[in-house]
Amino acid sequence: MKIYRSLLCVVFLSLLLILPSFPTFAYTGNSTTLYSMYINGQQVGTVRFPARALAIYDSVEKAQRDKYQEEVFIDSKIHFSKMDVGISRPTDDKALAKTIEETIDVQMNSISISIDGTRICHVKDMKSVRKIIDEIKAPYIQNIEEQENSQLEDIAFKENLNFKKQLVSVKDIISPEEAVNIILRGKQEYINYQVQENDTLQSIASQNKVSLSDLQLINPQLEDNIIKPGDIIKIEKRRNLLTVITREKVQYSEEIPYETEVRNDNNLEKGKTKVIQQGQKGQKDIVALVTKEDGQEVTRNIVEEKVVKEPVKHIEAKGTKEKPKLTTSTRSDSTSGSSNTSTSRSGSGTGRDVVAFAMKYKGYRYSFGSSGPNAFDCSGFTKYVYKQFGVNLPHSSTAQRSVGKAVSRKNLQPGDILCFPGHVGIYIGGNKFIHASNERDGVKVSTVSSFNRPLITARRIF
Repeated sequence: MKIYRSLLCVVFLSLLLILPSFPTFAYTGNSTTLYSMYINGQQVGTVRFPARALAIYDSVEKAQRDKYQEEVFIDSKIHFSKMDVGISRPTDDKALAKTIEETIDVQMNSISISIDGTRICHVKDMKSVRKIIDEIKAPYIQNIEEQENSQLEDIAFKENLNFKKQLVSVKDIISPEEAVNIILRGKQEYINYQVQENDTLQSIASQNKVSLSDLQLINPQLEDNIIKPGDIIKIEKRRNLLTVITREKVQYSEEIPYETEVRNDNNLEKGKTKVIQQGQKGQKDIVALVTKEDGQEVTRNIVEEKVVKEPVKHIEAKGTKEKPKLTTSTRSDSTSGSSNTSTSRSGSGTGRDVVAFAMKYKGYRYSFGSSGPNAFDCSGFTKYVYKQFGVNLPHSSTAQRSVGKAVSRKNLQPGDILCFPGHVGIYIGGNKFIHASNERDGVKVSTVSSFNRPLITARRIF
């Protein structure tokens, strides 16, 4: 009996030592079975003990929740599939944790930004949206504030902007800076341009505001950069996703041109004139409401106009007195036996006459489609000037490339018409020309060699 009791004690003590190790064995001990672990249908690793894998998953999920410090949503469907132990080895704990982190879909509430019904991106919140809008508008606001006599009335977007709260993966949420980048980069599009007479690759690039290298890159079919009329050139265009519309109140002064009165004078010979009263331009102060799209003016409505200086009429006397009749004299050369006949002849004007007249309009306003006398576009200006000398030019910068006769750049003379891509002007000498430039500068004098467009041809009228 004593021996039996001793044996029971040994068995009991052995059980006390063995029982505490059973849970640990179930968690970390050896097993003859392996399991494939799946999250949302995607295998993330091979494990020996599902309970341990679930513990690793819980620690990864907690870390993700702590990382974003926001209310996040993680909906993971986890299951294990039993597999043959000989097929694979268990995945390392660190590798398993990393794969779990990459696989689980952490979602949180965001603001979806759409433009004209097309979703562009997701940002964190409305504070991010306001930052994006402010950053896109800022350059236009600053530009108006830096101008004298200009006041911003309103700024908005032409397109329809829509913001919607949406639950998305945190991987799809971008920063305000990234969103601004996407919007300003715009949408890439291509157009086909048909080569015209006198076009060059450089002039086509300049006209379309693209670099020559980019033009060559997207047109690999061109050999040695040779083009001819009728060829089709592909040109890259970027379409803005957002168009910024500004309305600003602008105050400025404008000259009032004077009238010219011509009076017949019997004391002056025909063809002669005399100034009786020198004309003087007047001045008026204007307040206009200017609408611009992406900084380019589209409309200008005058809301107030006040004359501060009346113009003074220019009065000229025109001679009506008959000139003495010219006689033709014949002079014989006793040596050669030939005769020279001398006659009087007059023309429609000279290039310097044209320049002198054109310079009177320096500072006049630019207006697209106008051909004087108070405002001009480029071809309208050259047409108006030459019209005063009896020459009727077409109202087209392209058509004016064919008038008169061509002259080389080294043989330019005052009065010659200079033709650029989409632009024309009148050469005044000294490497300078006068032209109706743009809405900001009006009629101005520029330097030929430093002008931002290449000279295509020069035409001489007189």
